[in-house]
Amino acid sequence: MERRRVRAAVLGALALVAGSLALTPETGSASVTASAPASAPVRAERSTPEAGFEDVLAIGGLSEPVGAAFAPDGTAFLALKTGLIKSFDPSGGGFEAAGTSTDFADLTAEVNNYGDRGLTGITVDPRFPARPYVYVNYTYDKDPVTGGTWGTGQAYDNCGPDDANEATLSPPTRGCPVQVRVSRLTATRGALGWVMQPGSELVLVQNGCAQFSSHASGDVAFGPDGKLYASAGDGGSFKGQDYGQANVPTGAPAYPQGPACPNDPTDEGGSLRAQDQRTGGDPLSVDGTIFRLNPDTPLNVQQGTADQWLVALGQRNPWRFTFRQGKEQLWSVDVGSSNFEEINQLVDAPTTGLVNRGWPCYEGVTGRSQVNTAWQALGKPLCTGLYGEGLGAVQAPVFAYPTTNGNRTATVPLTPGENCPAVSSSMSGIAFSALGSDWPAAYQDALYFSDFLRGCLWRMGKDANGQPNPADIHPFVQAAGSPVDILPGPGGDLYYVDYGSFTDAGYVQGSGGLHRIDHVGGTGLTVKSKPAKVKIKVDGKRHKAPWSTELARGTVVKLVAPRAHRIKGHRFVFVKWKGLDLGKKAAKKRKVTVTVGAEELVVKAVYRKVRSRR
Repeated sequence: MERRRVRAAVLGALALVAGSLALTPETGSASVTASAPASAPVRAERSTPEAGFEDVLAIGGLSEPVGAAFAPDGTAFLALKTGLIKSFDPSGGGFEAAGTSTDFADLTAEVNNYGDRGLTGITVDPRFPARPYVYVNYTYDKDPVTGGTWGTGQAYDNCGPDDANEATLSPPTRGCPVQVRVSRLTATRGALGWVMQPGSELVLVQNGCAQFSSHASGDVAFGPDGKLYASAGDGGSFKGQDYGQANVPTGAPAYPQGPACPNDPTDEGGSLRAQDQRTGGDPLSVDGTIFRLNPDTPLNVQQGTADQWLVALGQRNPWRFTFRQGKEQLWSVDVGSSNFEEINQLVDAPTTGLVNRGWPCYEGVTGRSQVNTAWQALGKPLCTGLYGEGLGAVQAPVFAYPTTNGNRTATVPLTPGENCPAVSSSMSGIAFSALGSDWPAAYQDALYFSDFLRGCLWRMGKDANGQPNPADIHPFVQAAGSPVDILPGPGGDLYYVDYGSFTDAGYVQGSGGLHRIDHVGGTGLTVKSKPAKVKIKVDGKRHKAPWSTELARGTVVKLVAPRAHRIKGHRFVFVKWKGLDLGKKAAKKRKVTVTVGAEELVVKAVYRKVRSRR
């Protein structure tokens, strides 16, 4: 049965309209426009962050942003899927506006921007600017067999004329194979900001083969060991079980008969490239893996040294990963097929031996690997052999949730009552919040993750040992647009990249941006009474006035004043509330509901003394 992923379909449709994007071609130029947004950050109105937090649009006006990185000097580097990288200088506690930003680098000619493909990962050297390097992970526009390119090197690269060569499984056709590239770019400070030194791209990895429009390049980040880590998808089809059968030459120019990806043995192509390390009859590739390398030396991808550079295999699309600060834990997301979205962990990434996550032979539920029955039925030797090794041969995910419901018509909510509706799912970001910030202790060093299609961010609570607890999930930002990356940043806050919005006509240009989640703290609530010492119910619990507390913004509080009160034999009856904007009639009701805002709230229950009868 065909299993079409909605995310790939959406991004594919998005790429079709991306050709009309207006990009500034000259590296280092400042693209100032009359409609440039103000540099002051503004509150993101459409999203709903958890009470006590605020979603601030730190940088707006971007088209197709997919990744961000912060330099130690406060500069923000934003990667656009098309291949353009923009740098934003710090300004006024935030960043300069998009209209005055600097085009750091233009890699549109090198990047294949088609479907999920594009410039997808970016990071900055931890010792920047002493080591003035920016690192990127992107889909390289080069056919590994013919050496040719696809498209025109502009904002959108098609798959042959009008996508005539797009690979399919029924009937199988060759498609438009490309590779994954990880590079180091040298930055230099120009008059307008940081720019890439011309001709400075050092290619560290150029490998793999992505035949279809999905599951190609992934993320890039530095580990605690000083090594550079990167990820790559399996390069297979999202439409079904792809084992390399789509290799028939089609279109022009003519292709040599045989595998679309070089050296793919029979029944070891497509998604099965994620298990390539388990075979020795063909050259090893980085497809479906997380790997590490020296940040200054090109990696020699070969089987004999795989235990030195290969970290994890058997992954479908490890789109994002992160290291927990102060520890050597590597956490990553794996975008699922039609079954489960996964979060995986390596407790000690620099020293742990190579692990196999099992894809495509297995997909995991929380804490347990599960046989992928669609692949089991095919009887391919790579999966059959892995099943024979037992569950101990694969590592189960720490957390997983269903991609969609049983009849594939809607998603299953992660938490009751959340506002994250979608037909399918696509995990898109993962990060730990900073330690030592002004965030509450429970929110510091906590794990956060996002879903592109559901449009939400969640927080994973902690267990008694301070470790992420997959049984304790909380919605953190709802209606967050199309989040594609999460990362800690300046001020100790958490940031996320919103890819942008869509209409029936396609992608809305300039609708993407970088958001900052700011902890705004609690708002003071003081309850008084006249006369004093009246016991007033606050959310069902009696407190003797005056009484004060601090509550998160947006908290709804129920106040109930007693009908009467006695002091030293004197009787007082309730008259009205003061300090609440309720109107005369509503202020005379003993039971009121108030919503805590940004300003301190002081309310008073006023009573009138009743004369005793003689």
